[in-house]
Amino acid sequence: MPYVRCPTCGVLSYAPRHARECPECGVPVTLGDGLSLDASDRDRRLDRLLRMTRELLDADVALLSEIRDGREFARLVDGDWPGRDSLQNASVPLEDTFCQRMLDGRIGNYIRDAQSDPRVTDLVMARRLGVGAWLGVPIDVSSTRLYVLCCLARESRPSIGQREVSLLMGLAESVRAELQAIQ
Repeated sequence: MPYVRCPTCGVLSYAPRHARECPECGVPVTLGDGLSLDASDRDRRLDRLLRMTRELLDADVALLSEIRDGREFARLVDGDWPGRDSLQNASVPLEDTFCQRMLDGRIGNYIRDAQSDPRVTDLVMARRLGVGAWLGVPIDVSSTRLYVLCCLARESRPSIGQREVSLLMGLAESVRAELQAIQ
């Protein structure tokens, strides 16, 4: 069956042999070569996944960070953090991150109150930013590429738990698929 991905919103739909409109956003789409897998489409899909992650988990910021060379790099960011221009492309030493502590087993996938949890109160960057809560899951793309999908909130979040981790893991699977297409 001929399927086409909308270049604007990324919706995948059945495409007859003539031009038609995307059922989601109304932009004209054509059959062409079928699924569009160019980099700009992937970037838009990743951006939408991050926005969806932030909105569904009611976070101030959602980040897709890459772990490499002893650092954590913010590759994609959705949302704004007060007092910061952008977290996009920010880089911090890995040892000063929630993600490192999750990856090495010192914390689980969430911190409800970063300002009072003794496992993370020494994280300088988290204190400087005023992070109240954190939620994250690792994304192994290959044996050499490791990413983390995470959310930050300014306030503590006493209610976050396994339900939110499960939701984030599901979203991370969609992000993983997009990242693997890039590899």
